[in-house]
Amino acid sequence: MADIKTHHAGPAPPGPVEGDGISYRGIVWFVVILVATTVFCQLVVWGMFEFSAARMTRSHAPRVPVALPEPAHGQLPPLPPGPNLLTNEPANLRSFRSNEDAVLSSYGWVDFNAGTVRIPIDRAKELVIERGLLQAAPAGTAGPAAPPAGQPEATGKQGGS
Repeated sequence: MADIKTHHAGPAPPGPVEGDGISYRGIVWFVVILVATTVFCQLVVWGMFEFSAARMTRSHAPRVPVALPEPAHGQLPPLPPGPNLLTNEPANLRSFRSNEDAVLSSYGWVDFNAGTVRIPIDRAKELVIERGLLQAAPAGTAGPAAPPAGQPEATGKQGGS
């Protein structure tokens, strides 16, 4: 078994003992001076803010007649007219996407006077497939697809020829 008994040294030798070399008095004075300096600086900054605020209220120019009324002390001024900064981007994006989904999945007028309507995207895809408006381009050509069979080519002219 290991030796678990502790051996104590005898009584301290008589005579002077070497110190640990730390000046505790110096540490205490350093902390006192540091706290006093910090408090003094905070008081100077606070005083400058108060002086600036008092100077601003004394030399405040009269408000322009069309300006909004000055808010009461401690209240925030009203927000300026838009566009304002977005403060809740995820909610804004969610709202934008839900509006886009509503437009893509519902019927509605694009231009009532011109008689232009909007149909849901799924129905538009079905109509494109039903009417055969999509044709695969022949291999090797990059131009537009030919019009469906039985329909005349568009010449760009309007009206009768």
